[in-house]
Amino acid sequence: MGLIKNLFNKEIQDVTFEDIENLIKIKKEEDRMLEYKASDILEKPEQLSRYISAFLNSEGGIIVLGLREDDPKKKEKLEAKIYPQRIELVDEKFTKERINQLIFSNIQYSAIPAVNIYPIRKAGEKGAIFLIEALQGINPPYQAADGKYYRRLNATVYSMPHYEIADFFGRRSKPLLGINIEFLEVNFDTSLNAYVFTIRLCLSNVGKAGARDTYATFSFHNLEIMQQMYGLLQNIDNLRDGIPSLQFTQTQSVIHPVPGRLTRLVDLKLKVKLRHEPIRIKYDLVCEGMDYFQDEFSLPVANLGVYLDAKKAGGPIELHYQTPHLMSGLITAKEIK
Repeated sequence: MGLIKNLFNKEIQDVTFEDIENLIKIKKEEDRMLEYKASDILEKPEQLSRYISAFLNSEGGIIVLGLREDDPKKKEKLEAKIYPQRIELVDEKFTKERINQLIFSNIQYSAIPAVNIYPIRKAGEKGAIFLIEALQGINPPYQAADGKYYRRLNATVYSMPHYEIADFFGRRSKPLLGINIEFLEVNFDTSLNAYVFTIRLCLSNVGKAGARDTYATFSFHNLEIMQQMYGLLQNIDNLRDGIPSLQFTQTQSVIHPVPGRLTRLVDLKLKVKLRHEPIRIKYDLVCEGMDYFQDEFSLPVANLGVYLDAKKAGGPIELHYQTPHLMSGLITAKEIK
């Protein structure tokens, strides 16, 4: 479950301004994965970088930018509880893009970390609240603007001592694989009375070492595989209780950790079976030096209709998915602006 969903019990596209106000009403206290910050911290981006560094070097977390803490001095006491006091909207001059630039120009990293920024607006107001979601870094440590490395302890941030920094730098390099699913074409086939679409499955290595002896399996729920148009993955339906499933195996070559490089596995033409059930693609990844990883991509069939309507209207829209640690996770048609 993602950090946003953990906090609000809903996906980011469903979070409202009332949900932010509710954090004050229920006195949701800060913890190891939640930080409140008043909007004036954007005038001191070097301070903001400490909190970003701390989340990246720990388990990840969310900064609610535009909520002032009740008493920041409490942070000197490790056992103190910190609550949001009041809303102070971020000035409209600070756009999502500008905040992103302030963050990335004030931290140092060896691989681009996953930091997502989501504006939450109130009707009639020019300013906004921003949710800054910093996922746990895959290549720590991450350095703040003051040259120090920070970590999170409960609701406090501390500068890491030498031995912790040395531990990060001394860890063995490992591969880290993820999946990219790109929708190439979506149609509604009237002769089949069903949605038919084409996807491209790719692998990416965002770790620190090459991936050897790579295995990836995919199971397609509420979908029928009509055609493999590129690549030839092995059919393993018999190992998945008859659910359409494919396996990719690579033992003769290495998938190198090159930023932005995608290893194309297969292009598939798929048909939706039932319109009232979501489509799901479950996948498993493993290679030498990487722990077994399992996740799934899920999408309501109605979103395919949203995608088609937007394409017909000529709007800029795309539909794709990435394993969360690759970058930002699922992007649905509803979220595209």
